[in-house]
Amino acid sequence: MNKRYEYPIPGELRKNVTAICGRRGIEWLHDLPRLVGELELEWNVVADVPFEKGEFNFVAPARGENGLDTVLKISPPYERIEIYAEAAFLRARQGVGCVHLLSEDRGRLAILVERARPGESMDERFALEPFACVEPAIEVLKIIQLTPQTSDNLHYQYLDDWVARFRRFRDTDFPQDYGEKTLAIYEKLVTQREKISHIHGDFHPGNIVTATRVPFLAIDAKGLIGHIAYDIAVFLNNLHWWQKGKTGVQRNLFAAAERFGNAFDIDPKTIREAAYAGMVIGAWWSFEDTPEFYDGQVVLADIWDV
Repeated sequence: MNKRYEYPIPGELRKNVTAICGRRGIEWLHDLPRLVGELELEWNVVADVPFEKGEFNFVAPARGENGLDTVLKISPPYERIEIYAEAAFLRARQGVGCVHLLSEDRGRLAILVERARPGESMDERFALEPFACVEPAIEVLKIIQLTPQTSDNLHYQYLDDWVARFRRFRDTDFPQDYGEKTLAIYEKLVTQREKISHIHGDFHPGNIVTATRVPFLAIDAKGLIGHIAYDIAVFLNNLHWWQKGKTGVQRNLFAAAERFGNAFDIDPKTIREAAYAGMVIGAWWSFEDTPEFYDGQVVLADIWDV
C-alpha cells in the first residue's frame, strides 16, 4: 500500500537542506512525502502539518490510533547524522527530564517521540520575564546530565570531534583571532574530566517545553559527550540572541552565568569563556555550511568579555 504525505514542507527546511546537502538534499525533499507515508504505516500514526520551527529536520505532530500524541522526526542526509545520537540520549534517560523515545528507524533516519503537552517553549512561557527561565532551566539540566552508557556509545557524538572539525577555520577567511581564542578555551575545558558527561548538545529555551507529568521537558537533543559547560553556553548564547540589544542584557547574562556556575560548581568566568567559545563555534558552522547566510555574527561573542 502506497501512502504519501500531503502537507507542504516548511520553506526554511527546504532552504537549509538545499544549501547544506545540495543535490542530495533536493532529492531527499522530493522523496520526503513518500518517506513520511511509509513511516505512518510502519508506526500506525497519522502525521499532521509540520512544525514551522523544524528548520533543519522534518518534524511534525502525529496521532496514533489509540489517540497518543507523538512527534515524528526525520533527518535529511547531512554529512553528520545526529539523529542516532538523539535516540541514544533519549533511550538512556527513559523519559526522565526529556520526552520518551517511542520508536526508531535507523535506515530512514527517523524517530517517533512523546509529544509534550501543553508544549509551550521557555521563550514563549517567559516572554514577559526572560531571565526568569534560568532557574527552571538549571533544574532540567541537573536532571538530564548523565554518565555515558557504554552499551550505546557507537551512536554518541563527541564535542572533541566537533572541535576537531572547527580547526578547519585556519584554512579560511574566518576571523582567526576568534578561532584561536576559542581553541585555547577548549583546551582548558577538556582537562576538567570530572565535568565531562552525556549532555543535551542543543540546550536552549526553545528546546525546553512545558509538560503535564513534570513542569518542563527537554526536546531535540543532539546526544553529545562533552563538558557540561557546553550545554550552559548554548543556553546563555540563545538568551543573548533572544534579548540582544535590550537594556542591561550583559549584566543579566553575567548574573545568569554566575547562577549556572554556582549550580554546577564551575567558576563563572569559565562559564563565560565557554559561552564565548560556543558562540564562535556556532558562527563557524554558519560560515562553513551556509556561507550565503553568514552575517558576521561571530562578533556577538564579545559580550562575554573574556
